[in-house]
Amino acid sequence: MYNKTFRLFISSTFSDFKREREILQTSIFPELESFCSNSGYQFQAIDLRWGVHEEAQLDQKTIEICLREVNTCKHYPHPNFLILLGNRYGWVPLPYAIEKTEFEKILSYYSSDEQASKLLNEWYHPDRNHLLGKDSYAYVIKPRTDEFTDYLKWENIETQLRKSLQQAVKNIDSITGKEKYFISATEQEVIEGIYAYRENPVKSNDKPENVDGQYKLDMQYVYGVIREIERNSHKPSLFFDMATSELKSFKANLRKTINKRNLLELHTWQSANSTLDETYLNEFAQWVLLNLKASIEKQMMRIAKGTAIEKAKSEHRKFKQDRLRIFVGREEILSKIQKYTGNDSHAPLVIYGRSGMGKSSLMAKAIEQTGNTSKARIIYRFVGATKRSSSIRGLLISISREIDKTFAAELEGIFNDDLFFERVANILSGINENTVIFIDALDQLIDINYLEWLPGQLPGNLKIIISVLDDDDYKSDSEYLDLLKVKYDHVVNPENFILLEPLNRNDGREILIRSLAGIHRTITDRQIDYVLDRFSKSGYSPLYLTVNFEEIKKWRSSNSRYTDCMKDDVVGSVLSFINNLSRLYHHKKLLVKRTFGYIVCAKNGLSEKEVLDVLSVDKEVMTLIENQYHQNLSGKIPIAPWARLYSQISPFLIEKMSDNVSLISLFHRQFIHAVNTNILADPGEKKELHTKLANYFSAQDLITAEGVYNLRKLSELAHHLYHSDKTEEMLQLFEQGYIRIKYELDRFYECLFEIEQAYILISRLKKSEKKYKTRLFNTIFSFLNEYSISKKKLFDYELIHTYFVYRKRSSFYAEFLKSASDKKVIEKFISDEYLTKYYLLFLSGLVGYMRRRGNLREAGDYVKKTITEYTGQLKETEDKTSIYKQLSTSYYELGYIHFLVGDFKQADAAFIKSIEHAQKSNNVVSEWITRCVKDRFAFISGIKTIDDFEATLDQAHEIFKEHQSVNHVAKRWMMVVKNHKFEVAFYRKDEKMLTRYYNYLRTNEWNKAYNVTMELFKAQLALVKGRYDDAVHSYNQYLNEFTWEQIIKEESAAEYYHELGLAYYYKSDLQKARSAWKKGLKLNNQPGNHIFKERIRNRLQEHFQ
Repeated sequence: MYNKTFRLFISSTFSDFKREREILQTSIFPELESFCSNSGYQFQAIDLRWGVHEEAQLDQKTIEICLREVNTCKHYPHPNFLILLGNRYGWVPLPYAIEKTEFEKILSYYSSDEQASKLLNEWYHPDRNHLLGKDSYAYVIKPRTDEFTDYLKWENIETQLRKSLQQAVKNIDSITGKEKYFISATEQEVIEGIYAYRENPVKSNDKPENVDGQYKLDMQYVYGVIREIERNSHKPSLFFDMATSELKSFKANLRKTINKRNLLELHTWQSANSTLDETYLNEFAQWVLLNLKASIEKQMMRIAKGTAIEKAKSEHRKFKQDRLRIFVGREEILSKIQKYTGNDSHAPLVIYGRSGMGKSSLMAKAIEQTGNTSKARIIYRFVGATKRSSSIRGLLISISREIDKTFAAELEGIFNDDLFFERVANILSGINENTVIFIDALDQLIDINYLEWLPGQLPGNLKIIISVLDDDDYKSDSEYLDLLKVKYDHVVNPENFILLEPLNRNDGREILIRSLAGIHRTITDRQIDYVLDRFSKSGYSPLYLTVNFEEIKKWRSSNSRYTDCMKDDVVGSVLSFINNLSRLYHHKKLLVKRTFGYIVCAKNGLSEKEVLDVLSVDKEVMTLIENQYHQNLSGKIPIAPWARLYSQISPFLIEKMSDNVSLISLFHRQFIHAVNTNILADPGEKKELHTKLANYFSAQDLITAEGVYNLRKLSELAHHLYHSDKTEEMLQLFEQGYIRIKYELDRFYECLFEIEQAYILISRLKKSEKKYKTRLFNTIFSFLNEYSISKKKLFDYELIHTYFVYRKRSSFYAEFLKSASDKKVIEKFISDEYLTKYYLLFLSGLVGYMRRRGNLREAGDYVKKTITEYTGQLKETEDKTSIYKQLSTSYYELGYIHFLVGDFKQADAAFIKSIEHAQKSNNVVSEWITRCVKDRFAFISGIKTIDDFEATLDQAHEIFKEHQSVNHVAKRWMMVVKNHKFEVAFYRKDEKMLTRYYNYLRTNEWNKAYNVTMELFKAQLALVKGRYDDAVHSYNQYLNEFTWEQIIKEESAAEYYHELGLAYYYKSDLQKARSAWKKGLKLNNQPGNHIFKERIRNRLQEHFQ
């Protein structure tokens, strides 16, 4: 057990321990929360005596809620159980279910007592779906409805029922297990919560596995307090009740069970009817705090000793076993997986299918089978199923640690993503031992990756089985299948990709029956047929059964209204489940809505503590939850309603580790869709929740007193400020050193995205827009200056430039560059030492931006100005390397501009100078960027052959590949080279090569990040393949994305009209071919249309004269 949350269940009677509970809530528990928090742990006290509202008790399952929560706590680190026992035995709940024969004996006992018989028959009804004993069913108490929702009226009936049942079982010798009619709720909690208490066979026959180990460990950390009161009278009092013999036995058993050092005996006296002498409370508080804190410290030490690999294997083993609890069918696919593990394939085996088809269960079964049949080392991870497997770094470090722990230590010290992925690929390629790695649900990763960590060809002794999503309803999450197909198109066999088909009706029947049997239930034949009919309509989705099972398992055999409660699809079933939480199970509707709403509104999910915190400051929720009988001492939401709700929604939640915290999020996409389209359908309500979350994170310190960054605030706050339209607050955040902190934490691109979000917010304002934009730009200038003063060098401005120059989401970068290229603006924020250097960087950025948008004359004037400035600095600067680097960039831009205006000779001369300056600065990446562009233009102009151009691309590719892990420009140009290789294939009309590079481009990280349209590439591919209708459609789709004003500024747009005309011509639509070519001729010669317009003229002359 490696959970870093301590969850302590407090068992006691109600009002007689009011003062003790006040001390716990206001003093002891807050101190333990702080103590745990300081060490990276969480402490939660589970006190169900406050917060269970009256409606929640109507279904007669109050004790079930309590015992379920006790059991949940037992799965958390010790200490997890504290019993407070005084001079009251407490409430004795009615049995929820009574075995059929036993109940009939009770009825027979009252055969001559019409009143008692009638009362029992009125409240206990036969339910053949509730299995008890062997081949028997139960009589189940009915929910409280109508007049009996009033507690006082119900209390009278409850008392009569209890007396009748107790009297009968006392006098019927043949009834065994009579204790359930007499045991109080508190003692039932003790039976569930203290394993050793179960040793008394009178109390329970249900013992946990590993009895000796469980008992010994439990006895070290279970705590109890017994308080004896000297009574001053025998008048009725809240401190005493009538069950004196049961209480005496309870205390005796408790004293025998709990270790003496873990049991505190207190003595006091009754000073008045409803008050005690409280001298003992100080001893109580000190003892509880001392013992709980000592136990927690011991457990922290134990958890710390556990190795990371032990923790990972333990967590994933549990997830696997949960998936195997009910598994049916899939024999054919399982056979294929076993065959793959022994064949000579050098590519992964990929299992793909729709959401909710049971991919994780299949992977769990395959892992189990492989473990039974193979001698290979088996490593498996279920992505997102545990806290550490939800990020790509955490996942790969965990797998590498299991391969060899030294690898993990090495990887943890690599913070550059490209170097990290390169090293993982080398680790996997170097595996010597026969190894099978299972990775389930790549699509569940919280951070997208492009599989750079997977070797292009697996070594012979390594097999990797991966499951991914393929669902038209969730296309953005289905991209890994495409990435894998493209990555392994050169080595893959079609059998390496296996579609997971839906289940069938018989599979559904088996799942249903076995699932129900596991909780001692069944349903009638008619109910089964109804469920399977709906299962069929859902497309045989296992998730459909999982969601509806939460309702099905509660059906009684007498229930004839079930035909109204199941929808025909998964999303409808999810909505029904959410609605039933309040309609049928009495959770407050607002609590349900806010819980789901907050979790989905969060950027990456919320920790349980954050959910409880934000619910606690939600005034509407707290007003609704307030319990008139129990005072809210902590100012927080009571744990009872949360525990009830969490237990019902937990099958559909998942915990993921992010920001070093375990975060709760919804596991299934259908739940997220249902919440977004229903609970959060009202934009105003969604904005309100974002506002509450923004306020919650805003109130936290960005940096703690110990100098530790608040990662949760850094992840969430800007997201919520943007979605709640808090422009001023977002700017204030950036003005607090936010950009610097994000950069230091390697979250700079995330910060740039947030900066653009702030700009978009500002652009929506009707007033003060200019003022706010100025403030936003100034935060960037201030960051750059602060960085340079601290590091004694310029910031790598290329990081900012390459991020924004290709983006079309807003006009942020255009306005920023306009401001940044005004020296009078930036001199207020940048020190004299760096002012001119940054000014020239901004000016160079402006040149590139203008050139890409067709403002060539202005761009030319600016680039000549920068060249003059940099050339002048060469004479004044001893270290000329940085100047040469900037001159190389400037001459590159000048050459590009010359080509676009048709001055090819000047372009070539400028490119040569760019190469010379790159060589002087030892900047091989810049040198080969220029060589690529220079030779491309030479090929287009007819000066060089296509073979010459491709040879340059291939050389450049090797250079960029060598530097891509440490140079983000080289990494980007790896993609650009592939783009140009597609261009080479197009001119050669090489279908195979064209298809390969098209697949690369459409799955490329850069193109996806910048939402680059694929229509032009699709059009060119279709044109070469002779699919002229498709080509025409895609060319027009691409061109229709632009206005004519944009097209005339688009680089070499005449080329596309030339190709569109060809597509029309080849499909024999001469009129439209001529029209397309004529339109191409209407374009200006600039930018870069000279050559392509000449080609159009030749076409027109050839075909229409």
